[in-house]
Amino acid sequence: MSITKYLLSGIVLFIMSMGITVCDEQELEIFKASEFRITSDETLDILNIEYPQYVYTANKDIIDIILQNGDIILTSVSKGRTEVYIGDSIGLSNRARIIIYVDGTGKINIEGINKYDGKGVNANIKYAVTVNGIIGNEIAQTRIDLQMNGTHFIVTNNMDVTSWFKNIPSGLTAKIFEMFASDPAIGPNEVYIQFSGVPLSASSEEIIIVVPGSNAGRNWDVYFNTRSDARYNIIE
Repeated sequence: MSITKYLLSGIVLFIMSMGITVCDEQELEIFKASEFRITSDETLDILNIEYPQYVYTANKDIIDIILQNGDIILTSVSKGRTEVYIGDSIGLSNRARIIIYVDGTGKINIEGINKYDGKGVNANIKYAVTVNGIIGNEIAQTRIDLQMNGTHFIVTNNMDVTSWFKNIPSGLTAKIFEMFASDPAIGPNEVYIQFSGVPLSASSEEIIIVVPGSNAGRNWDVYFNTRSDARYNIIE
């Protein structure tokens, strides 16, 4: 074989190999959303959840999650690792955490499940409340009352608890202004909180509250029952 033919054949092989590599990389980069379903029949055995009520996604850019007729449906959005939380209507401190990894093809991989037995704790928003506001305008201070049975709050007056409100519209803050203890020897089991600030985003969602274990006398976080009449109403 002449040097010219040798070089030409080498170039052809190089181009072909590059083509294969490019195709392989393109195939790997194709992301197709997939669904993973935990049926209502499986939730008790797998998650220790009898009546799932509450679903919370740590990162909606990776996983979307909905509760549909008792089934928990996960849908991949993009590649990455995140966590999903499901709470029991018996008491939302009884919950499960699912650790999820979505690969580059959109496949959902369950990496771990942690179960938290918190049926002895019942955490509620005491009364109906609507946080009204218009984007860019300061809201009227709005009060929300929280009550826990089976444990107590570890907090102080004027404490900033904005981080408890997982879907609070940006620009708003929440601070404790008063507490009540049915048994002062144990500690407060009710806290009264005020919302204030200038909202920067719209919302019509139900209020989602998670109190860290360090503020709830527990080794785990306490999830509050949601209610349809406790929500944000921030409009443009």
